[in-house]
Amino acid sequence: MTAPTYQYVDLPDASIVTTKALLTARENIADTVAARAMMCIHGNAGFGKTLAVNTCLHELEETWGEEVCRVTFRARPTARAVRYELFETLRLPGEPPRHPSEFDRLLKTALSERPRTFLVDEAQWLNGEAFEYFRYLWDERATQIAIVFVGGAGAHTVLRREPMLSSRIFIWQQVHPPHPGRGPRRRPALPPRLGRRRPRRPHLRRRAGRARQLPRLGPAHRAHAYRAGAHRSPAPGP
Repeated sequence: MTAPTYQYVDLPDASIVTTKALLTARENIADTVAARAMMCIHGNAGFGKTLAVNTCLHELEETWGEEVCRVTFRARPTARAVRYELFETLRLPGEPPRHPSEFDRLLKTALSERPRTFLVDEAQWLNGEAFEYFRYLWDERATQIAIVFVGGAGAHTVLRREPMLSSRIFIWQQVHPPHPGRGPRRRPALPPRLGRRRPRRPHLRRRAGRARQLPRLGPAHRAHAYRAGAHRSPAPGP
């Protein structure tokens, strides 16, 4: 996916302004992908959430060679609808299985083949059942996926309502409107790429705005110890 495709601004010499929200999203997404974790970036419409996430993921595609799968829902999907959407997004051969157990086995096998990052846009349309199905796939020890949920306040509300879901969110980021007096910021380089094996997700809690105090995790670590449910940062206010 090229920048003009998701920038929504087809103007000569148009460029993306590197705001504080974009810088924070770049660091959070890089940490989430490296840890094969799940994060939620939320805020009101028109604040640039999708643009920021797509910009950062495009950089990861080019710099790390990360495979990014983009999924968007425009209505409240059931778990069955999520299965079929993932089947199409992954471009799996053949016909979709009819039985849920066979369908789940097929998806888990495909998601175990290589690392992938899923961008789930318009996540405010997801209900508890749909979020739970993403958690079900992510909890499978063999799958190699990171998930970035992007949506309005509704996505944050549904996730926080379910402790089993919210406890697995590695990073919460709320996007606020940019300050009118602040200009562009310097674009820092992405952190060096980690190994393809999942690093361990330790029980960390990060204070808001202190992202750089976290340790960088090496390729020898694994992620499975994190699946007990620790998350890195407390959720911001609504």
